[in-house]
Amino acid sequence: VLDSEGIKRIEAEGVEFDPNFHEAISHEPADGVKSGFVIAVVQNGYILGERVIRPALVRVAQ
Repeated sequence: VLDSEGIKRIEAEGVEFDPNFHEAISHEPADGVKSGFVIAVVQNGYILGERVIRPALVRVAQ
C-alpha cells in the first residue's frame, strides 16, 4: 500500500550511519561490525521522494 503511494522504507541495517536518514538511539560495542555502521533497526523509517517522513531509529556500532 505504501509503495503505491510512493513511500519507501529506508534501508538501514548493515549500512553506514547517515544522520540524514537515521536517528541513533544508542551506540554500543559490536563484534565484527565496523564502527559507525547500523547494527539494528528499532523502528523503520520512510521517505517520500526526496523527503524523509520519519527517520529510521537505529542502534549504531561503536
